[in-house]
Amino acid sequence: MKKNVNIYLADDLHPKGISLLERSFNLLNIQGLSNSRLLKQILTHTDKTNSTESALIIRSVRNIDKDFIAAVSKTNIRLICTVSAGYDNIDLAAAKKFKIDVMNVAGANSTSAAEFTLGVILAIAKNLIPASVDMKKGKFDYSRYKNYELYGKTLGIIGVGRIGSKVAGLARAFGMKINGNDINRKVKAKYPFIKFTSLNSLITTADIVTIHTPLKRTTENIINSKNIKLFSKSAILVNCSRGGTVDEKALINALANDKLHYAAVDVFETEPGFRKNFTKLDNILLTPHLAGKTAESKQRMGLEAAEKVRNYFTKQVKKDKLVY
Repeated sequence: MKKNVNIYLADDLHPKGISLLERSFNLLNIQGLSNSRLLKQILTHTDKTNSTESALIIRSVRNIDKDFIAAVSKTNIRLICTVSAGYDNIDLAAAKKFKIDVMNVAGANSTSAAEFTLGVILAIAKNLIPASVDMKKGKFDYSRYKNYELYGKTLGIIGVGRIGSKVAGLARAFGMKINGNDINRKVKAKYPFIKFTSLNSLITTADIVTIHTPLKRTTENIINSKNIKLFSKSAILVNCSRGGTVDEKALINALANDKLHYAAVDVFETEPGFRKNFTKLDNILLTPHLAGKTAESKQRMGLEAAEKVRNYFTKQVKKDKLVY
């Protein structure tokens, strides 16, 4: 029997997740609306139905600010679930103030994101993209490229959590030396094959640095105009975490002036927009927030989000499963 709960689906969700929700609740599929139109739909349905509680399901591309939360708090929305590992797109302080719970889906895309990270590192080390571009232009000349092995190189991982630890495992299989930087003491004890060090030391000693932290006050611009000067000129920086963890102006300046060999950037400060100066650089690999997006992760994330929402309204979820 369905509970008298409305679930507002504002963004894409895997069909298996949709099916699970439809069996338990009143699912209102209103994808593709702007926040203002979305709010209007929620207000309209709140007035027309006698549901006592509702939830809103979104993805990380949708920004939920304090004004939206203040407005939606006047409805019967009790939960916002973002189908993403990150939740910096939601104003958590406002949600807490207006007593709206927030959930994310952490870990379901960690394998996909870790594989992607190794993929871009390999693409850069082996010059796969420029070589393919040249071949399509009819240029067959392997002497143009300076490839190198990952074996024996030092990988610095900033944030050794769900994704960072999997990157470490994959890099270990390539015979890389692995340094880590993480504030969690339990993490340090969990991975004895990783040499944990300070951020500055990690940057100074690494051939490749990859970032895998959430975006918080303490991680905003964790790579900035000061510490980017510590990189070796032959180093690579990879950011598949969140836009805002790297000072983009400082990165562009370092790449443009050959202070950094190469970068791979999958996340940006103002998605879906991004700085056009990135496109003028030859030593950068740009992708549109692809790292965690695979068919497998989409299914896992959709099901996990649906299960979390179901458990929330059947009182099977603990407070520590919320993001605050």
